[in-house]
Amino acid sequence: MTLRIWELRPINVAKSLCAGVRACLLPACLTLFGCTVQTGLPGPNVILDTPTGPVPLNSPAPVMPGGLAGPPPGLEPSLPVPTQAVSRNGTYTGTAEVLSTAGGTCLSGTKVDNFKVHGSSVRFGGFRGTIAPDGGLQMVFGGTWIVGQFEGATFRGQVDDTGGRWRGPGCTFILTLERTGP
Repeated sequence: MTLRIWELRPINVAKSLCAGVRACLLPACLTLFGCTVQTGLPGPNVILDTPTGPVPLNSPAPVMPGGLAGPPPGLEPSLPVPTQAVSRNGTYTGTAEVLSTAGGTCLSGTKVDNFKVHGSSVRFGGFRGTIAPDGGLQMVFGGTWIVGQFEGATFRGQVDDTGGRWRGPGCTFILTLERTGP
């Protein structure tokens, strides 16, 4: 078989590039804009079931002062931020109920005491933290996190024991504490 070059058609590079761009652009646009724009239908309602109740994962972000991004879904303050500071001073006690057993490492909850608040400072064992103006608290000690929210004289939060310093590596607990003393 002989190659007859004069019978080959010339390649239009610009046309080929346009076709390639269209082929890549169409799936990207559909992904970016989604089918909901085309049909006018709302997207699916995704809800995560947690021990503290259902949390919508695709709800619109709340509008924050100054145009800043709001907190993730489910972590919005449940009560409006008080205009006047509330004294949270005192000792808090309560319980830590098991949320995740880490494969059987921690099977039961525990009593929590000696959680001390003075002004905006919090101390609990080796944990140290500062209460945010909205009542939020985050503390870490040796890879174990305590994250939660003060509402008046109540603290609700979660302990993620990734460091294994509290009860066991991978254990997760739900904290419910009440102010019980000075």
